[in-house]
Amino acid sequence: MQAFPALTEKQIDDITEYISTAPEAGAGKTADAGNAGAGGTQDSGNGQLIFGIISIVLAIIALILMQVNNNLKKLSDDREGITRPEQVPFWRNKVYIALIALLLFVIGGYFVAKGAVGLGRQQGYQPDQPIYYSHKVHAGVNQINCLYCHGSAWESKHAGIPSLNVCMNCHKAISTYEKGPKLFDENGTEINGTAEIQKLYKYANFTPGKPWDPAKATSPEWVKIHNLPDHVYFNHSQHVNAGKVACQTCHGNIQDMDKVKQVSELSMGWCINCHRETKVNFNSGADSASGNKYYSIYEKFHNDIKSGKMDSVRVQDIGGLECQKCHY
Repeated sequence: MQAFPALTEKQIDDITEYISTAPEAGAGKTADAGNAGAGGTQDSGNGQLIFGIISIVLAIIALILMQVNNNLKKLSDDREGITRPEQVPFWRNKVYIALIALLLFVIGGYFVAKGAVGLGRQQGYQPDQPIYYSHKVHAGVNQINCLYCHGSAWESKHAGIPSLNVCMNCHKAISTYEKGPKLFDENGTEINGTAEIQKLYKYANFTPGKPWDPAKATSPEWVKIHNLPDHVYFNHSQHVNAGKVACQTCHGNIQDMDKVKQVSELSMGWCINCHRETKVNFNSGADSASGNKYYSIYEKFHNDIKSGKMDSVRVQDIGGLECQKCHY
């Protein structure tokens, strides 16, 4: 477990309270189109529910048929004059008791395992932020590229939180919200966009019409939405830069969200399923400009060795001197 010495006592208490309180399922009214992406989480959950219902129905039918068969046999024996041994009551029948115990064990084990697998996942998590920031307005209406604010996603493990410098590049000039679409929270209450910009100015310690000193700014304490366990290594640059994966694949239709929430499950199975289904776009054909050049680089090394241009390939030739190979 990582140590976080910078956290205050209040922040630790807030984290503990969040852990003990499960997030509300389906919070908010934002678009869920991305949920149908890699993994098919919703379809998988519905399939398991249907399978469970069918199994229970079949088990009940089997018990009823066993009882019917037993009654028919009893009638047949009575007609033939065959004396049957005294029937053992249901609650003393070892076969029935064993079957019921096995059934309860299987059902209980299923729900225990399912609960353990889902421990720590927070699909649908949609926390309040210190400033109501609408991705729909910025990325959707105004077509601001995701990498303008989250530029480190192109070159590093983390997508990063944009500094106030990035916000103030535009908002030193844009001090009111007038022409954009109306903003509403998940309860349908209208949000005053201009008041939210004033919150930004308060954090930035900025007065419109006067020079701004970034050194006097205080960063908002944004609430992280997409969290992974400490043992999980996820590199944004490997997906965004090398793999050319669109942000919406994992984050849903972010350009349609006013208040961001976690759309995808982000489980190991969800990630593995994406890796199984996603086709690699190699550096060839019409898509050569945007293709993954991994194969072509290694092919060049092989050709250079065959032609005598190189006698061997060293680790430094394949990125071994990059700091983030070790210091990620």
